[in-house]
Amino acid sequence: MSRLNRAASRLATGATLLARRIIDRTSAWVRAGRREDLTGWQASLGCWVRLALVVAGVWIAWRIVRAAPAVLWAVLPVLGLAAWRAGRPPRKPVAPAAAAAEVPEPAEEQPVSTLSDAEFIDLVRRCIGPRSGVHLAVLPDLLGELTGEPWSGARVRASLKAAGVPVSGSVRMRGRKVSTGVRLDALPCPSPTPPVAPPVGVVPAGQDPATPGTTTTATPSRRRVGDWIVEAVDDARNPAATHVRATRAEVNKP
Repeated sequence: MSRLNRAASRLATGATLLARRIIDRTSAWVRAGRREDLTGWQASLGCWVRLALVVAGVWIAWRIVRAAPAVLWAVLPVLGLAAWRAGRPPRKPVAPAAAAAEVPEPAEEQPVSTLSDAEFIDLVRRCIGPRSGVHLAVLPDLLGELTGEPWSGARVRASLKAAGVPVSGSVRMRGRKVSTGVRLDALPCPSPTPPVAPPVGVVPAGQDPATPGTTTTATPSRRRVGDWIVEAVDDARNPAATHVRATRAEVNKP
């Protein structure tokens, strides 16, 4: 392939890539006009406004070119240079040794949280305080102050998901705009403290005292072993103890 053909191919490829980039960036800019804190047609009103601005800009540019075609002589070199730079062939792959040298060191991992779901929910409730909710952008700093360990946004979201705490898209905080966060009324209710059983022998108010259990009397067991009569009686105070008494059979005869 001659040098002229390579240059023409690079310009054609660059023009295609440049057009795709302009379309993608324009579409992303239009989609970014959607409001997450609103619903219905009000949420997409910003997208329609931005789309109208794009159409108006294209129409104005077309009217300028129609009125003064000489403007193209100033625009075409700029577009040609941008297409030439966009059509630059990809670089050759880096050698394995050089690639290994350019690999950045792994980032320090976040410490694994040892908090239970109930403890984490209690911390979030303390972060909210007297407010109706708290923003996700503020939670990492507040949790770090309470626990003394670093918290990232990803860790906060993972902990909220594990604890079953929903995230709302329209949370208000004083002095800040409406943003994504956690509402106080979305937190699970704290588990009630289990009642403490009264000690043995204490009768609650309004109840009759319990009738004490009857004391069982141990029945002795007897058996004859040769000239001896062995009598075994269980200890009423110590179930593990047994009293054994042996007497001669001749003594008990009438």
